[in-house]
Amino acid sequence: MRLSFMRAGAAAIVAIALSACADHGVVPSSSDAQAMTANAGISPLALKTCATSPPQYEWIFKGACDEFTLKSTGGSFSLQEYQDVTVTGSIGKNTASGSVDVVIADALDKNGDVESYGGKSFPPYDGSGTTIVYAIVANQSTQTIKPISVKGKAVLEYQITDAKGLPGNTCGAALLAAQKGGGVKWTAFPGSAPIKGKSVTIAVYEAPAGFELPPKGTPLYFAVNCYKQ
Repeated sequence: MRLSFMRAGAAAIVAIALSACADHGVVPSSSDAQAMTANAGISPLALKTCATSPPQYEWIFKGACDEFTLKSTGGSFSLQEYQDVTVTGSIGKNTASGSVDVVIADALDKNGDVESYGGKSFPPYDGSGTTIVYAIVANQSTQTIKPISVKGKAVLEYQITDAKGLPGNTCGAALLAAQKGGGVKWTAFPGSAPIKGKSVTIAVYEAPAGFELPPKGTPLYFAVNCYKQ
């Protein structure tokens, strides 16, 4: 009912515009009329972002953003398309107590879509091939959340789709984590995944040692790179 009403309203706008043109001796072409109809249609949803601190706390990603609920049984997320790239996925069983708000956002680290932090630029991942997307995951609770391995089930799984296609035939992922004594370092997740069409699904069954979601204020950063194997 609401959609029909909106379409009717759009048609009325076009009709009024055509009438106004006719009154001034201007007869729009059929292509002009089609363009007016398209412009009067329903606009796509604006990109949902969260490029502030909080919920992000260090390097700020200006791409798509999703806030989802994580329970001990897991949780799933879905980001809007950003620069042709769409990210969806899930976190498996974990040590969360109750319901926890978690924020995930993405960026390409191009054209200024990652803000510097503490006077330092975001450290790019130099894995094989091309890094196609970065993601920040920020726990909004005071808990430290650790994954719980369950045979045959991923502790972290996500699908990356690029509308223009992915480079190569294989992709991998890496985690940027703080190091003892200071600084951060990229650590590749074990294994890789084949590209299928314009998408790749990466499932992590064995998380790297020390992998966890720190409490609010300390996000995690991920990178996905694709290459020809």
